[in-house]
Amino acid sequence: MADQNQRDQQGDPLLFNKIAGAVLAALLLVFGLPQLANAIIGGGHHGKSDELHLAYCCVELEFASHGGGGEEEAPFDLGAALAAADPASGQRRSAICASCHTFDKGGATGTGPNLWDIVGREVGVVGDFGYTGALKAIGGVWTYERLDAYIKNSQEYVPGTAMVQRFPRDAQRVDILAYLGTLSDSPVAFPEPAAPAPEEESVLEETVDAAGDAVEDAGALVEDAVEAVEGAVDGE
Repeated sequence: MADQNQRDQQGDPLLFNKIAGAVLAALLLVFGLPQLANAIIGGGHHGKSDELHLAYCCVELEFASHGGGGEEEAPFDLGAALAAADPASGQRRSAICASCHTFDKGGATGTGPNLWDIVGREVGVVGDFGYTGALKAIGGVWTYERLDAYIKNSQEYVPGTAMVQRFPRDAQRVDILAYLGTLSDSPVAFPEPAAPAPEEESVLEETVDAAGDAVEDAGALVEDAVEAVEGAVDGE
């Protein structure tokens, strides 16, 4: 029997290297992966870290839910905001504009031009109003997008314009825009809401998937090494 064992060992000179590799892989699997998980998702609160569960032979990698920081604010969607706006509220809010503008069809020119049919109207076409060169220079027509930028901060959007007005709050501004949109016999349709952005897999999810693949590979390596050890023991 001793001669047989000696011949088996001589027939596979890497046997003990395989055994040592299996032991090392098992140690890394047991002790290394929890540290990797903590490094990826951070420790828990009050000394309690997020959990990493491993089950052999079918290896499972399971992360407890991890509370993240504040979510990034979504970009302002004018189309969606206008669809939910309240024109009646906008009419009340536009009372501050009535000191300079009229809103009725054929209304008189005041300190500012009449605003009937303002949406879709060419810039600077009310004949009896003296527009500034800065405003006339922008050209084009008044779209919802341009009016939104203008009343949000008129001096920033058109430096040098005579109007000095700011409505920085989105909810108030879109109500006014919705009201201005009603001032027409043929109101201009609101812009379409932006299409939802495709969901992208988070960095954490990608890392977890990669770690899971690595664990499966390590599990397969351990199984091969265990089989090699069992074969060596059976040969004794």
